[in-house]
Amino acid sequence: MSVEKSGGPVGYYLVNVTNPNQGDAPYMAECGDIIEALGMDFNEGTAFKALWRGAAARTLGKLKEGNDALYDAEKVRFYGGRMVSVIKHKQGTTE
Repeated sequence: MSVEKSGGPVGYYLVNVTNPNQGDAPYMAECGDIIEALGMDFNEGTAFKALWRGAAARTLGKLKEGNDALYDAEKVRFYGGRMVSVIKHKQGTTE
């Protein structure tokens, strides 16, 4: 597994899409570009990044220094919970 530090462009946020669903040519996808293209808010983007990192570590051997599967899963749970709270607040519900 290759371990990288964060703070700038890093390999664990890049993935080569070799067989695109739309039948287009292969391309390199970057996590931040997808977050921006979909207009994710902070909570969504942070949860998405944690999911991305976990999958990149598991399937591509790309690991962020200091991270492990449990850490990323806990981040998904925390920011997912914040997303639920925001939605409930907007709907005027608290349950």
